[in-house]
Amino acid sequence: MSYKLLIPALMLTTSSMSALAAPIYLNESNISVSVGQGTSAGSFNNTFSNGNTIQKVIDAPNADAAEFHNQGTHIWFTADAIGGGLELLFDFGTEYDLNTLHFWNYTAESYDVDNISFSFFDSSNSAVGSLSVSPDLGSSPGIYAQDIALSAPLNVQYVTAFLTGSNRQVDFQNIGFTAELSDPKPVSESSVFGLLGVAFAAMIARRRRTRTSGTY
Repeated sequence: MSYKLLIPALMLTTSSMSALAAPIYLNESNISVSVGQGTSAGSFNNTFSNGNTIQKVIDAPNADAAEFHNQGTHIWFTADAIGGGLELLFDFGTEYDLNTLHFWNYTAESYDVDNISFSFFDSSNSAVGSLSVSPDLGSSPGIYAQDIALSAPLNVQYVTAFLTGSNRQVDFQNIGFTAELSDPKPVSESSVFGLLGVAFAAMIARRRRTRTSGTY
């Protein structure tokens, strides 16, 4: 009895499980963002002019994309008082294990983000970690993300980020995360047996065709 036809089915099952565990870049295609109520008194200047929304915080197509600073791409918030800042609320839709933070900062010290305080929560809104980072200035003219390794916050669905500038200014381009699904759904036994059933059926059909042709 030959088992050659079982190999593709088993390979398909393995590849399906691997795909679920592969790193994913989180942006506007799979997460959402909103301005939090913890945002201090201040002004968004011309950030939302011409129909732009806070969605442009997460619109980088990938972690390697270049951002160019203009009124249609950046976020510019000015707090009324020193210590004030912008609060952003991220919802990933499901739980992820975070690997890397990607941050596109402004290019000059006078307006850049000087500190970001992150709080991480699971699907039940229970705190699972926190982090404070002081990002580098952005590159110029094309702004590329600074990649900041995270200490593996696990099972994260919601993130609160509070961005501040030492001179009240908060100007930046984009925020993104690279992550893996926290609990990728395993391929069910029924799926495995279904794939094996297909393989067995193909093997039997092949044996029947061989016998019909007179080869044994």
